[in-house]
Amino acid sequence: MNKIERMKITGIILLFLFNLLGVVPSMGQTQEEKVYSKIDLMYNVLNQKDKATLPAEEYSKCFDEVDLAVMLMIDSLPTDALKAKAELVAYKNVMNTLGLYVDRGGKDLVKKYKKRLKGLDMKSPFIDELPYIYEANLYGRYMMNNKIGMSIKRGTYVLKNSRNGVFQRRFVQPILQGYMAYYGYSDSLRMLMKDVKRYSRDSQLLAFSEELRTKCLALSKGKVAPAFTMMDEDGKTYQLSDFRGKYVLMDIWATTCGPCIKAMPGLIETSKRYENYDHIVIMSFALNVGQEGWAKFLREKDFAGKMVHMRCESNISQFMTDYAVGVLLRYVLIDPEGRIVDAWHIAPSEKEFTKIFNKEVGIR
Repeated sequence: MNKIERMKITGIILLFLFNLLGVVPSMGQTQEEKVYSKIDLMYNVLNQKDKATLPAEEYSKCFDEVDLAVMLMIDSLPTDALKAKAELVAYKNVMNTLGLYVDRGGKDLVKKYKKRLKGLDMKSPFIDELPYIYEANLYGRYMMNNKIGMSIKRGTYVLKNSRNGVFQRRFVQPILQGYMAYYGYSDSLRMLMKDVKRYSRDSQLLAFSEELRTKCLALSKGKVAPAFTMMDEDGKTYQLSDFRGKYVLMDIWATTCGPCIKAMPGLIETSKRYENYDHIVIMSFALNVGQEGWAKFLREKDFAGKMVHMRCESNISQFMTDYAVGVLLRYVLIDPEGRIVDAWHIAPSEKEFTKIFNKEVGIR
């Protein structure tokens, strides 16, 4: 009996054992989903600790046995369409097993891995017929395998290659939202929005992208900063317009935000560096309901009285909408005329802050 025949027999035995031991998906799934779950479970054996720590040669042998069992199972499926989709799920699992091990296995294993993926066609129409989680995992593993690392690049790849508008939306929409929350209307976000307009097949994604773009443009440099009311530690109320004639750097935070609290001593230090400049106000701006709890928190953390502390006295939800606040920390710089300089300003903790900020406020 030669090696190939032994592998086939081993594969058949494994397939029998998988079935016998109940390697089947949970109730409530469609027949197709049961096939895909079964493939996942068969390959997952290779990620168990006793297998994942094997020497390369032994792991390669185990992979071959499982892979062959899967292929035999796929060959037994009733239709060509189901076989094609099951093979895509298998490719996803190959990348999730052998692909995670391959860097430790030397040149032979790398060669084997590339050969095993040779038939993967990411333009296959069957990809868009997979359940969302399988399509997303296949794209994710493929992009990781091909070093497509940045979320923006991943979004563009999906837009260009997927024909499934709903999948495009579910994959790309969080990327759009996340990048705007952290970076505003950056060059990367503009690029992805252009790709949405060019490639998207989903009207909801197109509308969502345009809505975000409109929000970003409303907060672009030179636009009038949305008005709001605030209250200081002593309970005195101010309007944003009360600070006309001054540059206002606003640190938007909340007492429930751990990174915000950690950054506060650095902000206080930055405020002290600029306290002799009459045309600059650096303030912390808390999105907290209730004066007493906020003021008490400042005292307990020894932040009180050390810089300009303000709390949002306007409707917080409206403020967050007006300033497109999706995450904290967030810094906004407003000029003496009440116009936006940068609605997603670099943090004072960043190395380039002083150089950038001094130029913006006219300090040489």
